[in-house]
Amino acid sequence: MGFDISFMIVALKEAIKYIPVTLILAVIPLIIGSIIGTIIAVIRIYNIKVLSKLVQVFVVIIRGIPLVVILYLVYFETTNEFDTIAAKFNWNIHSKDINVIYIAIIAISISAIANISETIRGGLISVGKGQFEAAYSIGLTRSQTLRRIIIPQGLPVILPSLCSNFIGLIKGSSIAYLITVVDIMNGALITATGNYKFLEAYIAAAIVYWALCVCVEKASFIFEKRLSACVKGEVL
Repeated sequence: MGFDISFMIVALKEAIKYIPVTLILAVIPLIIGSIIGTIIAVIRIYNIKVLSKLVQVFVVIIRGIPLVVILYLVYFETTNEFDTIAAKFNWNIHSKDINVIYIAIIAISISAIANISETIRGGLISVGKGQFEAAYSIGLTRSQTLRRIIIPQGLPVILPSLCSNFIGLIKGSSIAYLITVVDIMNGALITATGNYKFLEAYIAAAIVYWALCVCVEKASFIFEKRLSACVKGEVL
């Protein structure tokens, strides 16, 4: 059988409907990863006792585990524990009643925290130690130094990598279809269940993911230029 372009268009239209779901699976982990990742990065930069070692172990372990494994671990552990607790307290709900998108968000967020924390740490340590010392010499506290000196100078370095993290999250969110989350990938594949034209469905999904990533790159480029101009303006 030849390649069916007309069916690919059908799959493409269906996949487009689920762009909001994919964005939810990418944006929420990006926000969570940025917030908690910044905290982890600061803990490691200032080498806070005990906490620094703990978060370092967390980052090393999570970055070494494939996202699909994290997804399944969270999925099975969540469903098993929920059913156990529900049985113990005689609840009328079970794990099958949980919206699996929440499980996917948790799993993707765990991976995002580890990866984004390294992105932010790299950007912050790119600012010379002299900046820290100069800030302390004029009486600024650690939090003031970070907020007023280090983070503004580190942002132009962090932003391109953060954009790459976001693109990785958009593409990585496609594994959510493995636990039946209907996103771009699953939306395209569902159309092929009746005629087995999965090649066309996969290509349709790939086109949508590619278009999303291009939009993110363009937006990031524009924001990066404006941010650099603002930083240079402040320096001047």
